[in-house]
Amino acid sequence: MGLATLNVWIHDELDPCRISDAFWFVTVTYCNGKVVEWCGQTYQGEDAKCGHADITLPPGCYIVYAFQWSPLIGQHNFTQHAIVVVSCDQAACVHLYSPTIWWWFFGTRSAARSLAESGKLSPGKVERFVAAGDDLLKDIPQTAGDTAREGLVAHLAEFFKKNPPK
Repeated sequence: MGLATLNVWIHDELDPCRISDAFWFVTVTYCNGKVVEWCGQTYQGEDAKCGHADITLPPGCYIVYAFQWSPLIGQHNFTQHAIVVVSCDQAACVHLYSPTIWWWFFGTRSAARSLAESGKLSPGKVERFVAAGDDLLKDIPQTAGDTAREGLVAHLAEFFKKNPPK
């Protein structure tokens, strides 16, 4: 028939080595960020019960995301994205990482500090932002993965200070 299949697996937020047991929604976009629409179907909010969805669509290059939404508490959770290229009659296995709040803060802190170093943000504002974030996170326990990532980031920063890329 020529169609492609995306076999989407969403990993658990607290234990990324296993697949989530939760209900998620998967969205597939073109590389330009627009939701895939084809043959009367829009590929957004596809059901992913127990962290899994099978999606059949035309061959192409896509970006895949998943999210959860709880209207009762007004909270959402997004995965990282994955880029996938599938050809005719091909199946692709896509794994989506569900980061913890600590993971998001590590990235935001790093981005803010980079912007301060480039002169696009005030260093004082950035440090107040980082301090406020650290204060908010005091009561949220880190997972083993969070601790390992923080250690890896510190290690790599130190390594590249001593061994700058050529």
